[in-house]
Amino acid sequence: MSKELVTNSAESTNLRDRIITASVLVPVAVSASLAGGWLFLCLALPLMCLGMLEFFVMEKDTRMQGSSLTGIPTAVVIVLGFYLGSDWLWQAALGTGIALTLALETARHPQQPGRALAQAAMTLCGILYLAFPTAFLVSLRNRPEDGLIWLFVVYAITWGTDTFAYVFGRVFGRTQLAPLISPNKTVEGAVGGILCAWALAFFILLAAGRLEPRLALMILVGPILAVCGDLFESGLKRFFRVKDSYVVGFNVFPGHGGVLDRIDALVWVASWVFFYLMSSGMA
Repeated sequence: MSKELVTNSAESTNLRDRIITASVLVPVAVSASLAGGWLFLCLALPLMCLGMLEFFVMEKDTRMQGSSLTGIPTAVVIVLGFYLGSDWLWQAALGTGIALTLALETARHPQQPGRALAQAAMTLCGILYLAFPTAFLVSLRNRPEDGLIWLFVVYAITWGTDTFAYVFGRVFGRTQLAPLISPNKTVEGAVGGILCAWALAFFILLAAGRLEPRLALMILVGPILAVCGDLFESGLKRFFRVKDSYVVGFNVFPGHGGVLDRIDALVWVASWVFFYLMSSGMA
């Protein structure tokens, strides 16, 4: 069998797996989002925990590996703090979690204080990368009047960019976007994804009666950040020399890679929308 046939067969299988996985997960995500409250929290927390586990396992065999033992519980309490509207809870969890990580790693490596500090810093990176964006999503959804609108704007930007970048890339892709980071991504795919995400977000705001000039920058920048988030996670995998982010035995997204591969753009877009709304006085 020729190399070209093998490649085409692998691509067809991957596409089939992506479609099957999306057909199951998208309705679940949309249903939980529509329900909101604790149901949305019960979807967000496990995905965040898996994502953080992938982040820390990605760093295995390095002197800077973050601690899932302290990082994941800290992240859970931070999200709960945002869910309950309790600033002191998430602030206390963040401070306590980092202090415990530093103490734990210092005890494990008493002759290597620099290593303990690096591991505590990487644990903090995992929390900033995944816990806070998850908390921002939960906080956005908890808004009593317009939470669902902003959540679906985030989805439109993220999923629109990712889905249409994949489609446009397969059909029209010729020019590599970032060959040193992710050789399969193309300029044509990125442009197609960005344009379609703009259209989807515009349509949602129009349908919800929330299309306002002051939201133009939020919509324009969002898809660009989605592309950046995707490239950032690809760069992480290259930096730590891993092919896939998922943890063996926990590949819940067949055909899509690990959890990090699915939320790499979402965490950037969620953070952007949250802070944009906060700074514009709309949150």
